Amino acid sequence: MGRRITIISALTIASGVLVWLALSAFEDKPFRYPEGRWQVGQLRYIAGLPVLEVAGTPQDIGAQVARLGAMPASRLRQYPRDLFFAAWPRFVAREWKEKAWRETLAVGERLLANIPERHRQEYQALRDNLPEDWHEGLLAGNTLFDIKRLVHCSAVIVQADRGMAKTAENANLLFGRNLDFPTLGYLHRYSLVLIYKPKGHYAFVAVGFPGMVGVLSGMNEHGLCVAILEVYESGDGSPSFDPRGVPYAIVLRRILEECRTLAEAERLVKSVPRTCYYNLAICDTRTGGVLEISPRQVSFRGLEQGICACTNCFQTPALAAVGGKNWYRSRERLQVLLALREEANVGVAQMHQALHRAHLGAVTLQTMIFEPQALRLHLAMGKCPASALPLVCLDLLPLLKPDPLSPTESR
Repeated sequence: MGRRITIISALTIASGVLVWLALSAFEDKPFRYPEGRWQVGQLRYIAGLPVLEVAGTPQDIGAQVARLGAMPASRLRQYPRDLFFAAWPRFVAREWKEKAWRETLAVGERLLANIPERHRQEYQALRDNLPEDWHEGLLAGNTLFDIKRLVHCSAVIVQADRGMAKTAENANLLFGRNLDFPTLGYLHRYSLVLIYKPKGHYAFVAVGFPGMVGVLSGMNEHGLCVAILEVYESGDGSPSFDPRGVPYAIVLRRILEECRTLAEAERLVKSVPRTCYYNLAICDTRTGGVLEISPRQVSFRGLEQGICACTNCFQTPALAAVGGKNWYRSRERLQVLLALREEANVGVAQMHQALHRAHLGAVTLQTMIFEPQALRLHLAMGKCPASALPLVCLDLLPLLKPDPLSPTESR
């Protein structure tokens, strides 16, 4: 099974990218999340952005996300299957695609068994509160991306005032990221800001989509920020996929729920079995860097001259692929972001401009900048490339603070 999935993944990467780009150019009818409440959860618009606030036990959170976010966005139930089939070349017979889809779902079931019990409970609550025609999409949407390399992305962390001596008090870090992902002409319309207040764990914000238990990009109440960037080659000889690992989006969620600092996050990542190759861009209120991750090892590279950037390749000697391919212009995007080191002071506007220079056109569906110390998020989404849109500022401090009316408990 593992070998067949690896072959399928390689075929998908080699032949599917042009299909993704073509399909991403099609427009779909507009969508707007309806405002509403369910239990203690609510969906409302803040500065024009849809924000879903959920709290409580895993079962509570799963039900709130299903009722307020996923159910209105019914088109999303089909997205994982649409993407899977679109990524195959036209000459592949449909019955072979169906067989590969079933194999992928079977591997996804194995991955679900690897996630913490509380997240399995949340997943089950999502499933229980959604119609049956959601079930396959929900499974694939929470496991497919570890099995196949689909996410591109760029990220950069900068000490904004590099002319000053760096201390914990004046670190003044900015964390920027483009989420580059095939939209198939409609995914970008369903981006959502989710505020989680899980009982017994840290509160956090995630920028993503309803139905995903894991996290692609986010920041917690302590200013710890994370973002995932997939990698396509590794020089350490480890397998490109290990079904015994924990899905990476769940690892990111655990970091936000359980960790205050980069050091704590690194220890957590090293303690869990890992599924595939990926870069984890990460920073807290004091420092930042990139955890380069394979199933076999984790390697860290930190700020140099007040900056650290990553795209879709490894850079550390332990993991860099000698003579590796330039996936999705990874090298050029990396240099564009590293050019920020030439500026003595970098603010949100300068970082936004750099992220726009690194965009990938019709697949750049979210652009965001986190301010860890201030607990602020600057976000653009809704049209591609998102980096061309103005950033909307969200003050996360009032959104992440404990709510005395909710069942959330602080750690």
